[in-house]
Amino acid sequence: MNKITSWIDAHHHLWDLDTVHYPWLAAKGEKRFFGQPDPIRKNYLLKDFASDHQQQISQSVHIQVGAANSLAETELIHRLSQSAQSDVRHFPNAAVVAIDMRQPSIEQQLAPHLTYDITRGARDIIGKSPEENKSLPEFIPDVWLNNWQYLASKSLSFDLQLTSEQYEIVLKTLERVPELKVAICHFASPWDQSNSGFNYWQKQMRAFAKLPNCYMKISGFSMFSHGFDCASYKRYAHAAIEIFGPQRCMFGSNFPVDKLYISYADLFVQWQKITSAYTIDEANYLAAKTASSFYQL
Repeated sequence: MNKITSWIDAHHHLWDLDTVHYPWLAAKGEKRFFGQPDPIRKNYLLKDFASDHQQQISQSVHIQVGAANSLAETELIHRLSQSAQSDVRHFPNAAVVAIDMRQPSIEQQLAPHLTYDITRGARDIIGKSPEENKSLPEFIPDVWLNNWQYLASKSLSFDLQLTSEQYEIVLKTLERVPELKVAICHFASPWDQSNSGFNYWQKQMRAFAKLPNCYMKISGFSMFSHGFDCASYKRYAHAAIEIFGPQRCMFGSNFPVDKLYISYADLFVQWQKITSAYTIDEANYLAAKTASSFYQL
């Protein structure tokens, strides 16, 4: 197996139900696009994350997770990153914050988040699932373009979560902002994993990969089948790496959401198996170097 010097979890969450309100976590019994979240409707803090990753990773990136007050969430993550709870290794090392990208301007909204040096980028989910998308606002290209350009002017990245029916309109808009670094979350939500669905996904991902500022996160795969299929995971992971290249792919656990379907230990084994198919240099990009560069760690 290749010698990997370090691992970065480029996509995970933390939440403190005692200090921050998360409407989706408060809605007990309600099923979501990724499954039934009742088992994870409890605090998930640094000690819980550490218990899961067992010091297999050296750095991590926190991704916003639906707090009612986005600044309160950023304040929490900053505080946790400075906390003695982090023990020897401090987590997380970067944060992607929640910004409402549908507003005419995000300047005032973003400013307080930038007072925390952990802030590296923003996310506003464009698509979740065909069903939940019905309740999400319409994607308006010019509004998003303006706000993406502002993010880029602040040297911030964008985490892109979308579904297949949105691929074309989002891609056309991204083509107009080449200066923005974009991380495509969760394999771009491959809900249709049939052979025809896989072929369509590959074609669309090749279009995104033509933009050198677009990267792929090998993360969140369990959400689209409500289970973890090792063979299918490897199929998509290796295809993503072939399309984007190791220098533009990174791993993310999506914990504790994906904890509904797989343990961190078992997921980490999958990461190791995937990287073993590549050269030492390629494996180190996949494990850490891509994420470190992308998120300025």
